[in-house]
Amino acid sequence: MERSSAASDTGSRGQSDSSPISRFLDATSTEPPDGIKATPSEIQVAQHFFAVNSVPITLSLLYFSLGGGFASSRISRILRSTSYIVPSNGTAGFTTDAAKERTVMRLLETLQFVIDIMGGSLPPALTDPNVSDKDEIDLSNWRGQTCLQPGAGEGWKSTLRVRLLHAVARRRVQQQSQSSTNTDGNPHLSVRYARSIDGVPLNQEDMAYTLSAFAFGPLHCLPKLGFSFTKVEADATIALWRHVGFYLGIEPSILVKHFRDWQSAETFGAMCGQMLFLELQETMKAAKDAGVELPPAPTIAMINALGTHVDGRRPIEERFALSRHLLGNRASDLLSIPAMPGFTYLKLRFSLFTATLPAVFGHVYVALVPPLGRSWEKRRGELTIEAVGRMTRYKLGMRRTTFKARNVEGELEDKIKEEESVMRSKEDVARFMKKWKAIWWELGGVLMVWAVMVGVVGWKFFH
Repeated sequence: MERSSAASDTGSRGQSDSSPISRFLDATSTEPPDGIKATPSEIQVAQHFFAVNSVPITLSLLYFSLGGGFASSRISRILRSTSYIVPSNGTAGFTTDAAKERTVMRLLETLQFVIDIMGGSLPPALTDPNVSDKDEIDLSNWRGQTCLQPGAGEGWKSTLRVRLLHAVARRRVQQQSQSSTNTDGNPHLSVRYARSIDGVPLNQEDMAYTLSAFAFGPLHCLPKLGFSFTKVEADATIALWRHVGFYLGIEPSILVKHFRDWQSAETFGAMCGQMLFLELQETMKAAKDAGVELPPAPTIAMINALGTHVDGRRPIEERFALSRHLLGNRASDLLSIPAMPGFTYLKLRFSLFTATLPAVFGHVYVALVPPLGRSWEKRRGELTIEAVGRMTRYKLGMRRTTFKARNVEGELEDKIKEEESVMRSKEDVARFMKKWKAIWWELGGVLMVWAVMVGVVGWKFFH
């Protein structure tokens, strides 16, 4: 993001150097200080780790981080006040197809942010059928470590746009917040956000919790989904999110203390989870004692909405089972996520097992034939994250979001949609599919060779 273009995006072109936007750009146009900044090797390790695990990480973010985050009635009130993810009229707003689609669009926009900082996004020109010489397109600011480079990297740009979106949401909540409630000042019984009770919305505590959900959540869930990771990969992932957290405006002292490494992030994440669910228990108790019926946590409605575009191939019963599997029975009961029959869990376990097979094959391939195995794993990671990115843009209606604020009804203006639209060419899709099929043909071929070798060895052994 050039300084002038960033100012233009926020409507501040031509203001003096002492203006708030100038100070904001000065503060965010430098690299994070030592102790917060991720090293190039950490960024490389974290981005590759995300690439090869992008599908299970996405499931973790949806069914654990977001679903569990709704345990906080305060966070739900913020989302409801801004009509972001949670409709302004509560869970009832999830019932129409249009409302479900709007919710899913916002989830997909969040996924694009994650893909951007992980260096997996594609420049629109790469899929534009009107651009003939695609080999001349510069990918340096979109892929790899340089995507987080201040002033140019697309991951850096997306992070600042999300931060500005948070600022808009914060101001909107403050303007709409009620100065008084009908709940005798009990914060647990408030349906709408009230600053007199809840304080400043999207404050440092909220942002730290959210960063933990993105950094700690997937690492916590991956073993439950059948995927493993090393301490180096975990530390690198935390380092990258710590680096991003600096540009999101989180206090350096918080980042240094709670996101120093995997161990500190795990401790902080567990503490956040305990506090959220203790708050939910207190909310339920306060409502029961007061004889007040509060709207349920939006978790179930959100899981139901995921059937629109995102995870529609998975039956609703399996989506409930997956969320319970990741959150645990106690937390799921508090969120009123229904328990499923044993057969549903067996089907879920089988689908999770089959999803781990490419990763298992990659580990064995690297161990037996290191040069070929590393090449295959590298290509699998690059193509997997590209596939997730392509799917995200397609599900967004062939858009690449610039994280502009929506109106009070949660709708995006037509002008913004037009500005965000991207092209799609059949030739580009064909090129990608050729590469995508090649890695799976290689997997099948290697398995066949191994099977023949095992058969020959076995035949000679027994004869």
